[in-house]
Amino acid sequence: MYRLSSNATLFLKLFVPVFWTTILAALTIVAWFVRDNLFEGSLLTSFRYGTLFALVLAVISFLVLLWPLKRVETDGEKVYVSNYFRTAFYRWDQDVESFTETRFLFFRFATIRLNGVGSFGRKMRFLVDKSLLDNFKEELPGVLPHSEAT
Repeated sequence: MYRLSSNATLFLKLFVPVFWTTILAALTIVAWFVRDNLFEGSLLTSFRYGTLFALVLAVISFLVLLWPLKRVETDGEKVYVSNYFRTAFYRWDQDVESFTETRFLFFRFATIRLNGVGSFGRKMRFLVDKSLLDNFKEELPGVLPHSEAT
């Protein structure tokens, strides 16, 4: 079994959003429920709305950028995709339409596009471990369909 996704996926998908949402939610609650006279009468209105804005922006960012990340493994015949709560498998030759790699800042992402809608949708994104993916490509050449790098 070959793992294609990075070990950092679990950290980015679960730990970072839970940790930062907890910290920002606690700060927002404190900002909204503290009495003004505790800060020598200074107005906390902009601070309160700023913390609320930061919390909402962070949650939306986590939902859009990190939550869709998947853990991906393969045996060369099937690709196993997991969101850490459930796992689905697809056949490389029948179910997978394309495999695309992209770079963003320090990270390398890949997208598996299916012929039809699967358990996690039609497109599944994951954080690539470069050495593991290169090792898989060397040992089983020709398995990845329409491999593109951008």
